[in-house]
This record gives sequence, structure tokens and C-alpha cells, in this order.
Amino acid sequence: MKTIDLNADLGEGISWEGELLDLVTSANVCCGAHAGSPETTRATVEACLARGIRVGAHPGYPDPSHFGRRTLHALDMKSRDVAHHLAKQVGLIPEAAYIKPHGALYNDSATSFGGSRNPEAWQALGEDGDSWQDMDDTLVPAAFLLKFVFVKYQLPLMGLSGTYHEEIAWFSGHPLIREGFIDRRYGENGLLLSRSHPDALILNPGEAADQALRLAETCDSLCIHGDNPESPRILACVRGELERAGYSVKAP
Repeated sequence: MKTIDLNADLGEGISWEGELLDLVTSANVCCGAHAGSPETTRATVEACLARGIRVGAHPGYPDPSHFGRRTLHALDMKSRDVAHHLAKQVGLIPEAAYIKPHGALYNDSATSFGGSRNPEAWQALGEDGDSWQDMDDTLVPAAFLLKFVFVKYQLPLMGLSGTYHEEIAWFSGHPLIREGFIDRRYGENGLLLSRSHPDALILNPGEAADQALRLAETCDSLCIHGDNPESPRILACVRGELERAGYSVKAP
């Protein structure tokens, strides 16, 4: 039987997250920086474990006033300080089975690396991150992931296939957990349309289900964003259609 995982970004202090917990098989739990709090993170992890839901760490740029959706270059922080902050976030969830970056960190790391499968670029990061402060900014977002995912935590990356996420995962020996989005539209380049685009969001459950069925053929996990108040209704429709199409909805 075909299998597919359903994930959502949770632990962000949204009132309907309990409904999503009844539908997802994996949860990307906010680490208290772009939203939520350390207490919310812990409560969400415990709720997931009680239901048998796979837990992933969902770190983001420490920019709560913009929900972690501003790019690194817009932050008033040194790159190395942001890197250590992200590593600390992931440490809040020792139960994490994978790491999925949030918001702008996800997009930055998908679209910029500069050292694709280049051992010299990897070695240039150093062992403690001190060399990051002198690196070209186009290297930095992916370098964060390389360090805290594959050196410090040794966990798989959940990300977007066909992007630099594949290059980042290559360094670890872990296969990329290929993710698709059921509530976002894609551009011709295979990347998500910017949220500023008028057609970026999919709010119709039927359209989301159609997209889910297409994506399930090439993805390991399908995501819905938990901050959308319609997300429980959309995900219920999507899960039903996937099961009717012969998919077993479960985490790996």
C-alpha cells in the first residue's frame, strides 16, 4: 500500500491546534523563537507523544514580530549569533526525529548555499561556528542547517526537493524528507509563491486535495500551515481523499 505522511507547523499558540493533532501524523513543533514559548513547545511535544505523532523541531529566525518570515538580511543580528540561537532552539526538543526550518529560514536555505557538495565549503565552517562571521552571506543560511542538523544533532532534514535542501542533506548521509505543501501554490521555478502574491494560498479544500494527490506521488510528507484558521477543515478533506485514493496516512 502507498503511504504518505501529513505534517503541520504546531506549537505556535494557535487555538485550533488540537483539531490538527487529530489529523496529522507528524508535527513540526515551534521552538519558541518565531512564535510561542518554551512552555508551549514542551506542552505541544507532550501532546504529540501522547497521540503517537512523530515530532520534528521547527526552528526559525528569532523575529517574533514578523513570525520569522523576514529574511536573514533583515535581522539586526550577527550571523553567528543567529546560528547559535537556532542550535539552542533545537535543543529544546530532544525527542525530535527530524528538523524542518521555519519561514524565511526554510526559504533562505532552499535558495542559497554557494558550496554545493563542496568539501572545502563544509570544512570552512569550522567546528564551533567562529568562522561563520566572516563568510559570504549567501553561504550562511544553509550553513546554519549544516552545522546544527548534521554536526550537532545528526538529524534528517525535511525540506523542498529540487532545491539546495537536497545539497544540505547530502552532507549528512540522511536522505532528504521530501516535503510538499497542500495549501500553497508553486511558481514555475518549483519554489513556493511568495505570500505577498495574490494567489499564494490555497483555501479551497477540494483544490488542496487535488494538489495533495499530485504531490503524494513524489513527496514523503505533505504540509499544511497551522496558522490558517481553515487548516483543520482543509486537512480533514485532504486526508479523506488520500485514504480514498489508497494511501495509508502515517509517519515513516
